[in-house]
Amino acid sequence: MVAAQVSVDIAALKERHPLGDVVEASGVRLHGRGRVRQGVCPFHEEAEGSFTVYGDSQRWYCFGCGEGGDVLDFIRRAEGMSLPEAIRRLDASPPTTAPVRHTTGERRHREAVAPPDPALLTAAARYYAGHLRRSREARAYLASRGVGLEAATRLGLGYVPGRGLREAFASAGFDAGRVRESGLFTERGERFAGMVLVPEVAGGRVRWLAGRGIDPERRPRFQAPPGPKPVLGLGRLGPAPPWAIVAEGVFDWLVLGEWGMPACAALGTQGMERVAAALRGCPRVFLAFDNDDAGREATAALGSLLGRRAAVVTLPEGISDVAELATQPHGRRVFLRLLERAARAAR
Repeated sequence: MVAAQVSVDIAALKERHPLGDVVEASGVRLHGRGRVRQGVCPFHEEAEGSFTVYGDSQRWYCFGCGEGGDVLDFIRRAEGMSLPEAIRRLDASPPTTAPVRHTTGERRHREAVAPPDPALLTAAARYYAGHLRRSREARAYLASRGVGLEAATRLGLGYVPGRGLREAFASAGFDAGRVRESGLFTERGERFAGMVLVPEVAGGRVRWLAGRGIDPERRPRFQAPPGPKPVLGLGRLGPAPPWAIVAEGVFDWLVLGEWGMPACAALGTQGMERVAAALRGCPRVFLAFDNDDAGREATAALGSLLGRRAAVVTLPEGISDVAELATQPHGRRVFLRLLERAARAAR
């Protein structure tokens, strides 16, 4: 309501100030030239670069801290401003592009995020799963992170060589327009090229995909389609599991799956209300977030929402997350001891 009192054409304002330009002007270096660019998040401590700018939707999201939004949200967060202040701040800045007039319909089309297409995502995941079995490099990368081929197959992981998916879709009879709107392609080719692919499966169909580059020099290192993220792994737990572990990141969840434990991943440290709601039928929830300030804050927030159902897993000193624990000697055995300790403390 407050924003409506500011006499500014918000859509035109955003056109004059593309998100990537504003982000880089703030000091964040973005890598890449396509629709998806990535850099080190300015809002939390990290080294790898989880902060992602989506050129097609003009939205940003950080896979590390879970923050996200549009260009105004970025300014609000970066400069500690209210929304009206952020609008005035952007409006007073020199435009980075010449204004372009679009109809309301064109704006909506450009800014809209296509909803997931489960049939297409499922077909893509199956295609890429076959390539994982044939890629020695991808299997070696997963093994180095503590995830073997058996668990990778069980969890539906794939590898994206960067070719052949469009032809596979055509052979399966998918309409070209539907493929174009799937979000699986950019102007450079297949969105997840060179990545290990992690699907979220619910009801036997893939509802969401995430990718992790196996080359440490690849940018962006993380990929996911724009739009809401799930509680990863929830679809495999069933409606009322007797107990479950909530971790923070994709590889934390993969490692727990390798160890044969019922688990899901919050995919960040924000939005704990949706995680608590997703686990409302689970009588015991173990919280195994990262061993840093953001992880501890998320643990406190989710623990407060879950109440007596929550049990906190405290990782060893010097271990940043469950995924790192998996690379240590006897990591699974250590984690089981930590689970037992957490269960005793929660009684």
